[in-house]
Amino acid sequence: MTPSARILDPQQIKAADAQASLFMQEGIRLAQSGNDADALRYFDRALELRRRLPSEEPMHAYGLAACWLNRAEAFTRLGVAHHGLALRAYDEALALLRPLPLAADARFSKRLAIAYQNRALVLAAQNPPAWEDAIAALVEAIAVLDRADAMEASERAYLLAVVWMNLANLRASEDTPASDAAALEAARQALALAKTPEHENAAAAEVGLKARHVLCRIAARRLSEESKTVSENVHDATDLADEGLSLVREWERRGVDRFRNLASDLLRFGARVYACYQPHFLQEFLSEQLDPRESTHFYVQSREVQDAARDILLLLASPSGATSKGRRPLTGAALRSG
Repeated sequence: MTPSARILDPQQIKAADAQASLFMQEGIRLAQSGNDADALRYFDRALELRRRLPSEEPMHAYGLAACWLNRAEAFTRLGVAHHGLALRAYDEALALLRPLPLAADARFSKRLAIAYQNRALVLAAQNPPAWEDAIAALVEAIAVLDRADAMEASERAYLLAVVWMNLANLRASEDTPASDAAALEAARQALALAKTPEHENAAAAEVGLKARHVLCRIAARRLSEESKTVSENVHDATDLADEGLSLVREWERRGVDRFRNLASDLLRFGARVYACYQPHFLQEFLSEQLDPRESTHFYVQSREVQDAARDILLLLASPSGATSKGRRPLTGAALRSG
């Protein structure tokens, strides 16, 4: 963009920024309706206008970064073939956001942290995944939020929980002893931040459930290794499954049913742990989970819960399914990554 193309008149700047906002709003509306290709055209029109504004003004730089971020998110949703364009858009946004006076406006820190996090998720979705770069970006997001004193406390805690949970999931996917240890720490951080609001806020509940999911995946691997602390691991594993499923049932009673996939995994995992290590508690566990009075009839009869129940019946019907002598691995179908 040549200097002559820049808008310098204050009234023209105001008008161009307002028009760019309208383009952004229409793009967001189209994106929310699933029409990302058309949304991109509006984001590009907003970008063209905002690139002509004086970016040394923090709010103009922030608005320009928002254009790049919306483009990045639209490209991400369009699939892996567009991820290169998404990463370029994230890099453009980060270059604008990093120099902003983060302490001056809570929005600056929030947008910067989200940009780092979403860039990390695109990197992790590459084939092969760019694990190190993705993890580094999440660590940057955590560092930004740790210093974001201008943000409202509950919002900052929620965003930190989301980033820690994503870091835990990435670390667990590496499947090494060192990465498992890092995943455990990250998942515990996420769970600690989500535990208080997860009973009132469905978004926080999702974070808490996904953090427990990661912890269960690590517990499954540790139990399969027959470690010396197996009794402690069993106790932790059953507590995680019980807590998570109790939270799902609580939200089901409120009419929120979006956690059923996570519940089906936790149900399989909990049943297998009980069957292998504490079979005398298995029936009590299953009765509580499949009692519609504890949740709702719709939850118990849902495809996700019924599929899990069938898998559990197959487990119990197998020769070593409910014995502690022929312990079967707790990985695989017992708990998927996700």
